[in-house]
Amino acid sequence: MATTDAVPSRRRPHVLVIPLPSRGHLLPLLDFAHRLSTCHSVPLTVAATSSNLPLLSAFLASTPLAAALPLELPDSSAPDHSSHLPPGTHHALLAVHLPRLREPLLSWARSHPDPPTIVISDFFLGWAQHLADDLRVPWIVFYASGAFAVAALDHLWKGALPLDPNGSVVLDTLPGSPAFPYEHVPSVVKKYVAGDPDWEFVREGFRLNVRAWGAAVNTFDEMEREFLECLKRFFGHGRVWAVGPVADSGCRGEERSLEAEQLFSWLDTCPPRSVVYVCFGSMYKPPPAQAAALGAALEASDARFVWAGGADVAVLPEGLEGRTAKRGRVVRGWAPQMEILRNAAVGAFLTHCGWNSTLEGVAAGVVLLAWPMMADQFIDARLVVDLHGAAVRAAEGADAVPDPRTPWTLRSGRT
Repeated sequence: MATTDAVPSRRRPHVLVIPLPSRGHLLPLLDFAHRLSTCHSVPLTVAATSSNLPLLSAFLASTPLAAALPLELPDSSAPDHSSHLPPGTHHALLAVHLPRLREPLLSWARSHPDPPTIVISDFFLGWAQHLADDLRVPWIVFYASGAFAVAALDHLWKGALPLDPNGSVVLDTLPGSPAFPYEHVPSVVKKYVAGDPDWEFVREGFRLNVRAWGAAVNTFDEMEREFLECLKRFFGHGRVWAVGPVADSGCRGEERSLEAEQLFSWLDTCPPRSVVYVCFGSMYKPPPAQAAALGAALEASDARFVWAGGADVAVLPEGLEGRTAKRGRVVRGWAPQMEILRNAAVGAFLTHCGWNSTLEGVAAGVVLLAWPMMADQFIDARLVVDLHGAAVRAAEGADAVPDPRTPWTLRSGRT
């Protein structure tokens, strides 16, 4: 039975959620699952490997009808979290190992008194289609990326690969036939190796997604209506839903640290729209030359700023924190990004244009300073800079080292 032919069961609803164990994918899917469960009183079970269970704590505490299903990969040497892998293609390399969870999931489902009536999985896990077929239930694919990026990936995986590194790519099945230089193509496609079993598995997984009974995309109609319609055409039906922005909680995955509490106390003393928030996501750490240029630019700007860098910020210019102590803060621990962006003091966001950050910045109404570096970030930047005018292009590429003397003027704040 093809998943697209499955119909929702009349049995007691029970959703099996299978996330990709990477913060940027796992948290949006948990946000969506939380809304689904709490708004419709639906029980759900989230499959999780041991290293990801801590990220479920806040979700489980706020979702009474949710339970975790701890699983271990049969091969103990296989990575079960994206932090164990190099950036750029880490999601694809991680996804290759996760089909080993299929048999444990089948055994669990077949022995459960209320087996799953539907499967929802991350879009890197196309093999979930086979699991849903085995269980004879519908499968919904969840996209943590925007509709523009999803449509671009679908076009690319269906086309001729590998791509010519000296050429450009025209996405002629998408609205407006957008073109991108090779350097701006999503990393997961550029790294594809024809004939390699792992990469062929990744490609087939993406191509399986359009066989899903339905698709939930973390976006909203006003932002990506034409690309959502494009996806409906690709899927061959109208069960493609814009469900975002799914993030509605300022404290996801971790508790506020003392450093964060002190940060908000300081933000409350700043004038409205006077602070630039700087963050390049949890996976990227600027090399010393970039960090030095960025630090010099922030110091020369006289602007108030918050620079968040995950577990450890890259090496800062010597003495920067001391010289900017009255108007800047550096966050070395986990930063509650949504709360920061929604604070009235914040007016601009220097971002790598990862989709979660892009969506959170747009929803908060701040000006985006776009610095896409890898993955599908160049597509996200094209959307907010060129199609919506919600951002200005600050720099491009992971190797870029902007001139810190370049003047920037913040001409508008919140909308």
